Amino acid sequence: MCWDKLKALFKRQPVPHPEESMNPQATLRNTDIKGVIKEWYSIWNVPQIKQPFWDSVSVTLVENLYCVVNNQMVKVPALTYADTKEMSVDPMWANPGVIAHEMAHISYSFLTITDVAQFNITYEEVKPDALVQLLESKNQYMKTNTVELHAEVYRYLGEKMPPKLKTFYPKLF
Repeated sequence: MCWDKLKALFKRQPVPHPEESMNPQATLRNTDIKGVIKEWYSIWNVPQIKQPFWDSVSVTLVENLYCVVNNQMVKVPALTYADTKEMSVDPMWANPGVIAHEMAHISYSFLTITDVAQFNITYEEVKPDALVQLLESKNQYMKTNTVELHAEVYRYLGEKMPPKLKTFYPKLF
């Protein structure tokens, strides 16, 4: 199949977990973060045996969430402090996909330096996979660094990611 036909196919085929829109009506008062986490469990098929661990992660709703990027304050949908298992989420962005991405950061924190190196090698091996190629064609952010690559693969592919990668997602599979 020529590259143009392959690209056209990718444009028609969605990733397993397409991005949800932000909800401009969401506030601290009307957002049920525990309900959103339960949606993530269901949609991403988080094994029931792993859910108590994820329930122990402190998730706080914070309006107007900012962090420093390249010496500039940037508004962000969520922040994760993997070492303390804490997360802040802007209510407008409190959706299962953002939760999946942020929880993948916590999962990543369990990887050793050797695991991270092996993840990069394995990712290169699975790049020919159609879903990985589709994700790469649609997502430039995942090319920022290994931490974001790891989170974006889980966020968009979830349980449909190539099986070889699943071992690099502790407590998620």
